[in-house]
Amino acid sequence: ASTTTTVRTTVVREGPTIKFVSVQQGFISTISGLLTAIEMVLGIIVFSLAMLWLTKGAVLFLILISFTFWIMSFLILVSSAFSASGTLLPTTLFYMVFHCTAFLFYLSGGVSTIISSYHGVTIAAGVLGLVASVFHLIHTGFAYKKKI
Repeated sequence: ASTTTTVRTTVVREGPTIKFVSVQQGFISTISGLLTAIEMVLGIIVFSLAMLWLTKGAVLFLILISFTFWIMSFLILVSSAFSASGTLLPTTLFYMVFHCTAFLFYLSGGVSTIISSYHGVTIAAGVLGLVASVFHLIHTGFAYKKKI
């Protein structure tokens, strides 16, 4: 009995490789990532509404708050999407302090805008500022829970 053995050799030739930046979807698919995206959208809406009637100091304060915190939320989303350690972000002290500060500032900006405004648009911006403060408070709770 004769045995035949067939050997196949495959040669693979590689050309130059282009490495693209990989996007991590770990953070954005969590509750913390979803809350960050919602907070960013709320900040943009508050900013847009408040810019329509820039009449009082309280409205300017709300504009500055909303701009600052939606830009920071955007930067958090971008840095977590392009970082290999993006899922570790909610466990940092910065993250908890950020959301606690955002809660306090949005609360004070929303209340002062509602009290001092007579235009429906700026009152709506103040109310949405209060909604954003609630989201940041919830987010502070999640960040605190991850710290312990």
